[in-house]
Amino acid sequence: MRRNSLAAVFLHTFFDRSLEDQAQVFHLMALIGIVTGIGAASLSAAIKDNIYVVVINLAISVISFLLLLIASYKKEYRLCSCVFTILVFFIAFPLLFFACGGYRSGAGHFFLIAILFTSVLLQKYERRIALALEVILYLLCFFFAYRRPESVAILMSESGYIVDNIVNFTITCIILAIVIYVRTRMFQFRQEQIQELNRELLAGNEALARYDRMKSDFLATVAHEINTPLAIIAASSNDTLDLLDESSLDLEEIRENQIVIERRVKLIDSILLDLMDTVAIESGRLSLRRQPLYLAERINDICKVQHMKLDENNNEITFDLQAGLPEIWADPQRVEQVIINLLSNAFRYTQNGTITVKLIRINRMQIVSVIDNGEGMDAETAKTALRQYVSTKADHWRHGIGLYICRRIILAHGGEIWIDSEKGVGTAISFSLKEDSGHVWM
Repeated sequence: MRRNSLAAVFLHTFFDRSLEDQAQVFHLMALIGIVTGIGAASLSAAIKDNIYVVVINLAISVISFLLLLIASYKKEYRLCSCVFTILVFFIAFPLLFFACGGYRSGAGHFFLIAILFTSVLLQKYERRIALALEVILYLLCFFFAYRRPESVAILMSESGYIVDNIVNFTITCIILAIVIYVRTRMFQFRQEQIQELNRELLAGNEALARYDRMKSDFLATVAHEINTPLAIIAASSNDTLDLLDESSLDLEEIRENQIVIERRVKLIDSILLDLMDTVAIESGRLSLRRQPLYLAERINDICKVQHMKLDENNNEITFDLQAGLPEIWADPQRVEQVIINLLSNAFRYTQNGTITVKLIRINRMQIVSVIDNGEGMDAETAKTALRQYVSTKADHWRHGIGLYICRRIILAHGGEIWIDSEKGVGTAISFSLKEDSGHVWM
């Protein structure tokens, strides 16, 4: 268990997928430097090799360890990579080459490791300059070792050269395999990230397109809602002007025109208030001014007044209000806004029918229902009516923005609102309010 924990901590620290590529490659290079440096120094000491080989390998291990700590703490991977390249690849590796036996030994294999790590670790112009200098330096090392053999440490036997080549070649192959494996995994992970980002981008584009369509529908709805009463106002105004030009004034018809104009102006005012509420909701500025409220009395007063104002389809209104209910703590104007909106929808979509307003109490919750026997909604419209503020097509239920605002007002009070409807049968919209003592529900 402890080994698994240590391994998980080790992988998370040095090879977590959230780390940048350069950080992971540097960690890999430094860890290889520490392990191979200690291993090579121990092997050289065991076989009583050249003391300089032991010192150089230990130096590589110490440099790798120190730079790993600095890079992990300071996050200066670019600077530490440059320092590592200079100290190890430009200084330690050439010294090790001469101390291990020159071009006849296996020390030259490490030049391949240096070139590989330089190509994946450094960036831009630093990489180009370092690779060019490394190639020149390593070629000069081979040339100098060939022209001045006395500058190269000589191994004790030919078999020593063979063993040294085999060991160094094997180590080089292992390191190259590790680097290729790690780089491949990193590349696969980046590809997965890119694919995931592409999927998120596609989903985001689809959401934006959907919101754009909703915005267009919303604007079309608002334009339609305002244009209709404006057209009626214009027609009534023109009719009034024509009546005023007549020799004998028909005051009753003029009065009817003025009543129509007044109603349509109030309707436009209601639409604009809904738009202001929508903006307030979307920006998180919907405010509530709560106070004690007897819901049954409030419903009765609202319905009696609004029935005469809203009903143009010869509907009857009935009440089923449970008596003796305690006060609730709510914003009277917002509660009135919700009830008027539900009544308005019921009156609009019911012809020569009955609107029933019901109030009951269940588990310290007071539930208000506005029930009609009008057009009704299909299941899909009923499901989304409270959560969208756009119209559906002309031959479907047009709920506009009113129900959306009602839902947000009820949720702000800590209550719930829901719809039960059947196409051609009628609709019941209900909401609940808690009997609390002023606790603000978000």
